[in-house]
Amino acid sequence: MLIPFFGATLLCAGVLLTLNKHVKTVNVAEQSDPLWITSQLQFEFLRLKESINNYAFGEVSPADVELRFNIAWSRIDVIMSGRMSVLTDELEVDNAPIHALKTTFEQLEPEILAFPPSEASLAERSQAARAVIGQLNAHDLELRDFSLELAQSKARLMADFRTVVVSLSHEIAYLLLLIFLLVVIFIAFLGLELQESRATAKNMELLARQAESASEAKDKFMSAVSHELRTPLTSILGGIQLLRAAYRDALDEKAFKIVEIAQRNCERLLALVNDILDAQSILAGKVHLNKEAMDLNTLVESAVEDCQAYASRLDVAYEFDRKDRELFAVVDQGRITQVLTNLLSNAAKFTSKGDKIRVRAEETGDWIKVEVQDHGRGIPESEFPNIFTRFHQVSPGESGSTKSSGLGLSISKQLIEMHGGQIGFESVLGRGSTFWFKLKKGRKPQNCSETKPQKVLKAANA
Repeated sequence: MLIPFFGATLLCAGVLLTLNKHVKTVNVAEQSDPLWITSQLQFEFLRLKESINNYAFGEVSPADVELRFNIAWSRIDVIMSGRMSVLTDELEVDNAPIHALKTTFEQLEPEILAFPPSEASLAERSQAARAVIGQLNAHDLELRDFSLELAQSKARLMADFRTVVVSLSHEIAYLLLLIFLLVVIFIAFLGLELQESRATAKNMELLARQAESASEAKDKFMSAVSHELRTPLTSILGGIQLLRAAYRDALDEKAFKIVEIAQRNCERLLALVNDILDAQSILAGKVHLNKEAMDLNTLVESAVEDCQAYASRLDVAYEFDRKDRELFAVVDQGRITQVLTNLLSNAAKFTSKGDKIRVRAEETGDWIKVEVQDHGRGIPESEFPNIFTRFHQVSPGESGSTKSSGLGLSISKQLIEMHGGQIGFESVLGRGSTFWFKLKKGRKPQNCSETKPQKVLKAANA
């Protein structure tokens, strides 16, 4: 489609340029009116000779002759300058007669200015007049030939213009027909494209509905499976815990180690199931927050204590930099503890053995900011945009001790945002990461006695 349009555009441009060139030439010819100007030159030339003859007989003064001379000379200048000069060049008319006449006028000017006064004798005036008239008569034939050639050239110009217009009219007709056909083809193609676009849009809409249905089915399936798994897992975990407590002394070291591994894996599997159920509940909007004013210092300290045993198994420790000032915020204790547990357990998984994880809570303007800083391997910049995405894992191929569901950070982000807060992180590869969240400050309730937050049984997960 582009090639015909491009060709039609070039053809149109060529036609318009050709027509414009001829129109300009005709306009110059019409506006300059060369025939009128040359006739005026001839008329003034004859009047000049008549004035000189009358001067010889004493009927006009030398000043009158000089006036007629200047007028005739001005007509020569008109032909040799401006549009007339351009026109004569375009018409290829020989200007030599006009140049010769101008040269003669330049030579005659001193003689005319030196004409004897009117009081001089007839013989003196006649002699001066004959000398000038003789030189002017030599140009009569040249002026007539120049006027005739100019008239013929203009006639040819108009004839050529009419011929060009007739020729271009056919080209313009063909061009308009071509443009019309191209427009029809373009509209036809556009109609086909619109139909195809509508069909594509319908297919995309159908695929989107199918994907949405599949996603809903997947979520329902995962929720159902998770519910079905949690009950037997809880029973299995309870049985293992009873077995471990009742027969601790009766089991040898190898058997006790097997029971301990079974308990740890059941706890991890139960944590995964709980994460999936939490994620589904948040997406479905079924999570409701029971907010109350809490001192975040106390809440963070309690979460650190709860996670200390898990961190000890990984040979790391927590260091809580507690401030004396109380930091109250209106929060759901269980959900904020869940967020803290996620961040603390993640830091323990990915920091170096024997290192300490620094935890702090501080007031920053109208916000309370809680930070968990580790000194682990850090996060590559390419992973930054996906850190809070569901099921995303920075190192999915790691050993079993650091495997995770990939739901903890996603759940944490949603819970913090439900509180009207913010969550984020900073990380340098090879030097560690700092995860943080901010909550709006709240007022300390009246008659508030500091109590330790209730224990929230939430297995560590990421």
